[in-house]
Amino acid sequence: MISKERRITVGPEDSASRWGNPGVEVLSTPAILGHVERLCADLVQPRLAPGEMTVGVQVVMNHRAPARVGEVVVMEATVADDGSQPRFDFSVRSVDGSVLCDGEHRRAVVDADRFRARISA
Repeated sequence: MISKERRITVGPEDSASRWGNPGVEVLSTPAILGHVERLCADLVQPRLAPGEMTVGVQVVMNHRAPARVGEVVVMEATVADDGSQPRFDFSVRSVDGSVLCDGEHRRAVVDADRFRARISA
């Protein structure tokens, strides 16, 4: 199994305050999704053919516990199913190992030039 891990320090830009919950200075669900998408894209990138890229197409996540701004969290993604729509299992944990979030993410492999042409039309 191919996996990748990334440690981040939760910053103000990751907080729920930034996403419409004033005064809630914890890691937001949208920020988790953004970090997980980047981690999964980075994980699969070396396996792509020249001219290919991936785009997110599905996510199922369970946000189980908070992490305060300033805390370090560990994000891990594992390729669970390879192919034209790779599937990843992911987790976000505190440094003590407590699960803060877990779930599944699927990406689609697309032709980069065709995709960019389609969105700029």
